[in-house]
Amino acid sequence: MTCKCSILLQVLVHHSLFPTAPSQLHMAVSTDLLVFYQALFKCLCDAIYMLTAALKTHYAR
Repeated sequence: MTCKCSILLQVLVHHSLFPTAPSQLHMAVSTDLLVFYQALFKCLCDAIYMLTAALKTHYAR
């Protein structure tokens, strides 16, 4: 999908790429990488919560 009627943002999104800036496009990130990062962030939040709970239990003695 590369026609003269499509703007660059549309072409990037069509190819599963997310632009890093709304204008002056120099880079784009794979949407698969963004989905992976989101899943990783959710797991890290759970891990931090568990560490905090363990420390609280340890120091509450």
